[in-house]
Amino acid sequence: MTQAKARLISLVFLLLTGVALWQAQYFKIDASADTLLTKGNKLYLITQQASQTYNPEEFILIAYKPESSAIFSEPVLTFIDSLAAKIQKIERVKSVRSVVNVPIFAGMSSFSADIDPNALSWQQQRFSEEKMKYALTHHPLYEDLLFNKAQTALSMQVVFESNKELDKLNGELVAIETKMLERELTDEEQERADELRSQKEKIEEKLSVKRKQEIDQIREILKNASADGEFFLGGNNLLAYQMINIIKNDLVVFGAAILLIVSVLLLVLFRRLKWLVLPLACCFVSVVFTLGLLGGLGIKVTVISANVVALQIILTLAVVIHIIVQYQEEVAKLKGSSESLDQTKIVTRTIKEKLNPCFYAGLTTAIGFGSLIFSGIQPVITFGWMMVIALAVTLLVSLVLFPSLLIGFCRADTKHVTVKWLDVLMHGLASAVDKFPRGIVITSIVVAATGVGGCFLLTAENSFLNYFKSSTDVSRELTFIDKEFGGSTPFDILLTIPQSQRDPQLVVTAEAIQTLEAVQAKMAEKEAIGSITSIADFTRMASVVNKKPLVEYELSALYYALDKQLKDDLFGAYFAENKNEMRISMRVIDSTPGLNREQLVEQVHADMAAAGVDKANYKLSSLFILYQDIIARLMNSQIMTLAIVYLAMAVVLVFIFKSIKVALIALVPNVITTAAIMGFLGFVGIPLDLMTMTIAAVAMGISVDDTIHYVHRFQEEVANKSDNPVRSSHLSVGYALLYTTSIIVIGFVSLVFSDFVPSILFGLLTSLAMLLALITDISILPVLLKTYCSKAKPAKTQPA
Repeated sequence: MTQAKARLISLVFLLLTGVALWQAQYFKIDASADTLLTKGNKLYLITQQASQTYNPEEFILIAYKPESSAIFSEPVLTFIDSLAAKIQKIERVKSVRSVVNVPIFAGMSSFSADIDPNALSWQQQRFSEEKMKYALTHHPLYEDLLFNKAQTALSMQVVFESNKELDKLNGELVAIETKMLERELTDEEQERADELRSQKEKIEEKLSVKRKQEIDQIREILKNASADGEFFLGGNNLLAYQMINIIKNDLVVFGAAILLIVSVLLLVLFRRLKWLVLPLACCFVSVVFTLGLLGGLGIKVTVISANVVALQIILTLAVVIHIIVQYQEEVAKLKGSSESLDQTKIVTRTIKEKLNPCFYAGLTTAIGFGSLIFSGIQPVITFGWMMVIALAVTLLVSLVLFPSLLIGFCRADTKHVTVKWLDVLMHGLASAVDKFPRGIVITSIVVAATGVGGCFLLTAENSFLNYFKSSTDVSRELTFIDKEFGGSTPFDILLTIPQSQRDPQLVVTAEAIQTLEAVQAKMAEKEAIGSITSIADFTRMASVVNKKPLVEYELSALYYALDKQLKDDLFGAYFAENKNEMRISMRVIDSTPGLNREQLVEQVHADMAAAGVDKANYKLSSLFILYQDIIARLMNSQIMTLAIVYLAMAVVLVFIFKSIKVALIALVPNVITTAAIMGFLGFVGIPLDLMTMTIAAVAMGISVDDTIHYVHRFQEEVANKSDNPVRSSHLSVGYALLYTTSIIVIGFVSLVFSDFVPSILFGLLTSLAMLLALITDISILPVLLKTYCSKAKPAKTQPA
């Protein structure tokens, strides 16, 4: 490659970077709960169906805990009323429900169809504090929603207007998708479903921006309120809002910190400005290219894939550093010969030497991340594809742009900088391999066995409350709402009324209500289940008002006589007459100590059987059951993906090194690293969840990279009849391994200071994986290579 061609290639990359930078404006972070669901499976479709039937409202809960006044005192209620009036002015707000404006039915002498609910509110009647406390204590509908059991905090339920166009699209899409419960969709149906999803996504993007603005407006109103107490916000929209803010903040703050640390280390290790500028330029181009591609393809980054940028920086730096170290070796060789230091010749020899190991290291790393595609969990599958794209970009930039920049804009490096203490360290490590091979093997076996033992302690759980440091405001708010207002994760039971409990003359029979009450009573016994509501609460409330039980004929007459709006308010969310179905709406308290979600689901099934409900007559739905379905598949998915990745990697390593023996030896460091990382999770009690389940692929992808470089160099040293191939490998490629590990570990360990727990775990576990990969690659790997492959022929790989 001539200097002119190199500059032309660099110019092309510069133009493509500009295009990618423009395209990156379409790159989006989506932290909504919906992005973490596996769509298209049975439970998801059932939940979507239920959502269409019962139309649960979109709302944000604002809790208020007064410092010095009782929650039902007039000053507090007046303050809530004035605050609600301000929030009501926000454009999309439909209503702001609180104990101030909801009907206090205990104020009635009897329950009848001609009631005016508005006339029964505190706003209209100005009930005394004692009357409010008497009427609302143990209220089946309002307790855990509008005030807590301890009566120390009130809440405002800010209900938003639904988007009519979005509702229409959802209705048509659900009608098509639910056909998958019985059969495959036709081509026409699939095409229409894709069209509807596309239209729906455009509306949801605009709605997401609107929701962020609404939360900002609400926070501004609360900030300016002269409150004698604390505010706490909760709700799924707020969770997405907080996660996006923290992820964006981490990208800026820790991105800058990592950049600074990496820059300092590159200067310290290589002591040349070009070895700082060029690697950072390649990282920048790689990241921009990837973000541009993801934006152009419409692939959104979710909470699971939020670390894709950080991973790309790791992988790009790793390849570039290997090339730099090889370049320095080529310079050292030429300086000891009569050949001139021609930059083009040096770079060409460097790339010729490193092309195969870099390409195949990238390929095997892609296989490691690509294994996630077989996880069966949609957001994880998407992350797998994202990393495959990122790796393709990394190889292109590192193997084409980086050498082009070296040839086109840099002179030959005449001075090879060495760090004496590193030379001493690498000599010492090489000597340890020669002197203590048995100790290294035994230690490796112990570490691997311990890691495998820890894997048996792995559990699978998922709690969004645990995604934030306990010291943060968002954690404090979400935990308060979860504990004091009946939980945070929706969990529904859909009861189909059996034929034996139906009567065509009645809306619902006494037997059906009794079954409903029996199930509800069972659910109320569970510590982890907070708020529970159904039409049984309405009948119980009516019985209190009428001072006698509401018989089934009275309930039917009342149901048909009620105004449509009031009927929808009282019954619509809990009873579907056309389907003979009743809904029990519950919320799970995520902060419950020792909560075992799988066990909770099993207990619910057992309680349903104990209540005499046949399994064919009920369904479990909503976010809790969808998340639990994903978590339940995590363990099987983890085993399957690891099996796939090891098998695929073994095949590729055999292809690379043309030896089954060498391929199996090359797998050993990766097996130890992966087992140790997963075992660490088990021993310290970090559960597998939607975030940590990807760490095995990350560990495998990172560790195999350095392994291939080391094995390739070792085989070269053997082929060149080196007196000590281990020492020669340590003193050449060993530096690249050490440099890469040092830069990445020190840079990414800074993430432990993040407020976002998944980022902390990513930084910690990635750093640990890098250290383990380095240790195994310069200890057990050379021991095995020296023992079994010291006379092996070099790999006859073809240029990629």
